[in-house]
Amino acid sequence: MKSKKIIFSALMLLTMAVSACNGTTNPSTSGQSQSSSSGSEDSSAASEHNWATVWSFDSDYHWHACADCNEVNDKAAHDWDEGTVTVQPSAYKPGEKQYKCKTCQKAKKEVLPATGGNEAEGNFTFNETELNNVQEIHTTDQLGYLNLNKPYYTMTGSDLNTYHATGASSLQKSSWAPKSVTVNWNYTAPSGKTVTNYTFVTGQKADLADAYELPTKPTSNTISFTNAFLGDNYFKVIANLSDGSKEASQIKKFKVTTQAPRNLDVGNMPNCRDMGGRTTYAGGKVRQGLIYRTSGSKFDNRTDSNSAAKTVLLEQLRVKTEINVANSTSNNVKLTGTNVKDCYMDYGATPYSNLARNAEKVRNVMEILSDESNYPVFYHCRIGTDRTGITGVMLNGLIGVPFNEVIQDYGFSNFSPIDNQRYPGKTPDNNGDDIKKYIDEILAMPGATFQEQVYNTLLSIGVPASQLDKIIDIMTEGPKATFNTNAKVAAGKALTSDGTKKTDSNFDAPAVYYALSKDKKASYTPTVTAGEKDVVVYLGSTDSSSSTKLKDVITLKIDDQEQTIAIGDRDLHRCGFGETQQNHRTGYMINLLGKFNLTAGAHTVEVVVKSGTFNVGTIAVFDHVEPAE
Repeated sequence: MKSKKIIFSALMLLTMAVSACNGTTNPSTSGQSQSSSSGSEDSSAASEHNWATVWSFDSDYHWHACADCNEVNDKAAHDWDEGTVTVQPSAYKPGEKQYKCKTCQKAKKEVLPATGGNEAEGNFTFNETELNNVQEIHTTDQLGYLNLNKPYYTMTGSDLNTYHATGASSLQKSSWAPKSVTVNWNYTAPSGKTVTNYTFVTGQKADLADAYELPTKPTSNTISFTNAFLGDNYFKVIANLSDGSKEASQIKKFKVTTQAPRNLDVGNMPNCRDMGGRTTYAGGKVRQGLIYRTSGSKFDNRTDSNSAAKTVLLEQLRVKTEINVANSTSNNVKLTGTNVKDCYMDYGATPYSNLARNAEKVRNVMEILSDESNYPVFYHCRIGTDRTGITGVMLNGLIGVPFNEVIQDYGFSNFSPIDNQRYPGKTPDNNGDDIKKYIDEILAMPGATFQEQVYNTLLSIGVPASQLDKIIDIMTEGPKATFNTNAKVAAGKALTSDGTKKTDSNFDAPAVYYALSKDKKASYTPTVTAGEKDVVVYLGSTDSSSSTKLKDVITLKIDDQEQTIAIGDRDLHRCGFGETQQNHRTGYMINLLGKFNLTAGAHTVEVVVKSGTFNVGTIAVFDHVEPAE
C-alpha cells in the first residue's frame, strides 16, 4: 500500500507544575518579555516559581527558566550590540563579525562578504562548450557503488567488494579522494608585458562573495584542483603581470556533477565529505559548505592530521566548530580559532543499541547544530564511521534526505581505510557496531517518511522541536517539510511522578527525569484527537539481563487500565539497558510500547515499576501513521 505523506510536528504541552511551583502556572509563556526575576514580578503565581538566576537562551531568545517546571519568565528577543569585526574581509576571503546580547551575553557570528577584486578587465576567452560540460568528481568504483541497483539497506560485503569498497586499512588515497576538475582559458597580455603566473579564485556564489583563492598559481593557461562544489561553480582568473599589475577575467561558471556526496580531499585525512548537495523528499536541497563529516586527528591510531589537512579545513572549508563524538580528546583536530565540542559516545558490543547508549550525546550535538553561529561545522569520531555514522544517519534523516540515500552515504565510508567493511546487517565485531540495530529502532517509530521517524525519535529523547526545526531551516534551501501539531510529548519537566526527580546537565541522562523503584510511577496526561496512537517511553536502567522480560518489570496503564506492552517479551539487554561499555553511564532506550485506539480528549498514560529500578525521561503519544514503502 502506498502511504500518503503525513506531515507532523511535536507540541510540547505545558502541564501543571509541581514542587516549588505549588501546582500553579505562569501565564507568561506566550513569548512576551517579562520583568526580571529579582522581585518586580507582580503576579503572585509567578513568585511561587523557582526562577533560575542564570539566563537560558537559544539563537533567537533569552529567558529565566523555572527549576521545578517547564515555565519561563522574562522571555525576550536578544538585544545585540553593534558587533566587533574579528576577521577583516579581503578581496577573495570573507571576514567575520561577532555580536553579543547585552542581556545574556549570547554570541553570534556574521559572515562579512569578500570585498571583491579591483583588477582591470583583461583579454580572457573561454571555451563555453567546455565550461558547460559536466565534470565528474567520483572514481569509476565510487560511481559503481553510487549507482548500485538495489536498496542500500540490503547491500552486502560482496556488493561492496565489486567496487573495491573493502574498508581495508591498506586502502590508498586513490580509493577515497575525489577526482580533480579542470578549467582552461586563453589570455593575451598587454603589449610589453608578460604573465608571471595566474591566481584562480572560485566559490559557490555568483558574485564570488565566498571566493576561495587556490594556493596553486599556474604559469600556463590551465588549472586542476579538488573540492569543487556539486552543481554550478563560479570562478575568476587573474593574470599577475611582469610589471606588478593585474588583469582579471569576468566571473564565469563551470559545472560539476550534482550526484552526492561531495567527496573531499582533506590532506591525509580520509573519509571526509560534505553533507550537502542531496535533494530532500520535500523537494528542497541540502546546503553545501555547512556540515562536514570527517575522520579524527588520529584516524589510523598512529599519526596526527597533517598541515595540509588543517589548511583545507580552516582556509577552504572555513570550519568554525569541531564536534568530537569519539570517546577521547586524542581524536580532536583542535584547529586554531575553532571551538571544540566534546560529545563523547560509546560503541561496541553492549548494550544492544548504539542509539540507546548515546541518545543524550546526540541531544548535545543537536543543540550545537541548532545555533547558526557555530557553522560551518565538522564532526568526527576516530575513523568517521560508527559514532559519526549514527550521527550522519540522524542528521541526513532529520533534514529530509530519503532513506535509501541516507544508507548510501553511510556505506560510502567503505572507500576509506576504516579497518574493515561496514554495512547494515553485518555481524558486529571489535571494530564496529551493526548499524541495522539502531536504525531499526528509528524505523519502529511513527512516521510516514524516514524524516518524520527521525524527528519523532529525537523528540522522544528530549530534543526540543524548536531546535529540530532550526536545523532543518539552516540546512535546507527551497521547499521544506512542514509539521502539524498533533503529536504530544512530555519530557522530564512535564511528567508527574512519585519517584525521585533528578536533573542532569552533562548529557549523560535526560535533562530532567524520575528515578522509579518498585510500585513507583510516572505519568503524563495529553489531550489527543481520536484515533490510533503510538505510545513511546524513554526508559533507562542499569539492568542488562538477557533473561528478564520488559513486561515483568514495568506496567503500562492508560486511564488506570493495564495495557499489553507490544515489546513486553523483549529482554532488558535488547531494550538497550545496562551500564554503557566505555563511559559507564546508564543505558537508555526509546521503547515503542504499543499502538492504542483512544477517544478524543485527555488520557493519562502511566508507567509503573513492578521490580528493579528504572529512570523515566519522556512519555510520548504520537498520532499513528503508516511508514512509507
